[in-house]
Amino acid sequence: MIFDANSSILVLFCRRPSLGVGKQRIAAELGEQRALELSELLLSAALEDAAGWPDQIVIAPASEADAVWAAQLIPDARVIPQPEGDLGTRIQTVDQTIREQGGEIVLFIGSDAPVLDPGTLITALAQLEHSDTVLAPARDGGVTLMGARTAWPELTELAWETSELASSLSAACNAAGQSIALLPESYDIDTRADLPVALADLEHDPRPTRQALCQWIRAAVPSEDRLSVVIPVLNDLHALKILLDRLQAQAGINEIVVADGGAEAECRQLCLLRDVHYICTQPGRGQQLIAGATRASGNILWFLHADNIPHETAADAIRRHVDSGYSGGYFRFRFIGPQRWYKTLLEQAINLRTRFGIPYGDQGLFMRREAYTQAGGYTPTPLFEEVKLIKNLRRQGRFKSVPQYIGVSPRRWEREGWLRRSLHNRLLACGYMLGIRPEKLARSYRSIEDTKDGQQHS
Repeated sequence: MIFDANSSILVLFCRRPSLGVGKQRIAAELGEQRALELSELLLSAALEDAAGWPDQIVIAPASEADAVWAAQLIPDARVIPQPEGDLGTRIQTVDQTIREQGGEIVLFIGSDAPVLDPGTLITALAQLEHSDTVLAPARDGGVTLMGARTAWPELTELAWETSELASSLSAACNAAGQSIALLPESYDIDTRADLPVALADLEHDPRPTRQALCQWIRAAVPSEDRLSVVIPVLNDLHALKILLDRLQAQAGINEIVVADGGAEAECRQLCLLRDVHYICTQPGRGQQLIAGATRASGNILWFLHADNIPHETAADAIRRHVDSGYSGGYFRFRFIGPQRWYKTLLEQAINLRTRFGIPYGDQGLFMRREAYTQAGGYTPTPLFEEVKLIKNLRRQGRFKSVPQYIGVSPRRWEREGWLRRSLHNRLLACGYMLGIRPEKLARSYRSIEDTKDGQQHS
């Protein structure tokens, strides 16, 4: 018996860093030398945490040829090279080898998720005291950690390297009668867009290799005005497709973050296909906007509703506006569709009101991140989540509209009647000013149709 009875074994799956191997999406943007440097730093970060594991450690290099190299990484660690085959075959074979040699509780990690820490590993181990398996889902649909106290079900037929991995792995465990514990969602570093996110997450992390990684990111990805778009959605798939088409045709947008309050599988898949960051949040526009802003890496934040139609040069207008010294702003209100006299009248009234009052979220609010932070961000409420933020931004000064319109869907007015909807909106605003809680007002605001299509605020 090689492994001690009742031991908990941490397995590090890794590849020996070499020029032209691994991190190819990052290599395409930053060059192969930078990709190699990053691979070395990420491996060092994983080794830093693995070295502190309180029990037995296995290093699983990508090939038998790297066994000698792997044996030098952590003193006293066992080396079990990965066989050939897809990732599922390699994990299953290494797992079977460990169990045949006496191992019982086995945790697998890779070398691409530096936001994992020893506390997460200990939490995963604790979960296996009452669950058969433990998974840490990744934002792209994969996993950053997987562990089990019993042999895994068949892994070779799962959707490895796809956005369906976490769900297919969970389904396989459930089908085998294994209970599952889930850890908080995490992420791997696979693309250049992941680097500023990791920098934001790790810049205050005292671990030496994380600080070295942050220094490398600062050097490899120079600071610039990065524009991040944040879109809260809830059953808005059709509108989101149209909006993403429009945004991805524009220059000057560095990333798009979709904050889904409905955990919609089709929405996640759409975001993966469009190379858009997807996060799953609790429903409620305020909470979704907060989560999206936290996930975004840009120092300019642009918040849109899924059914907005921004002008084709909107991103350029935002950059010119903030480059002129403004902390942020918003667009002029215009209804989508054929113009009618009553539409024009209401548009004029709204644009006049927002010069002195509150521009709401459907006017494409944008601001520098430091202004957003200093103003306190959004409130986690289902209605009027932007009011305090806008008031504080205006107190800071240099917050005003740009001379460009943004398209706003008229569907609620058309469905409920133009006069009725307009009066209802004003009554809600008055109620908020009088101190009625947003949660109570939201129940009055939402009709059955609003709930169905996920729209909470106009």
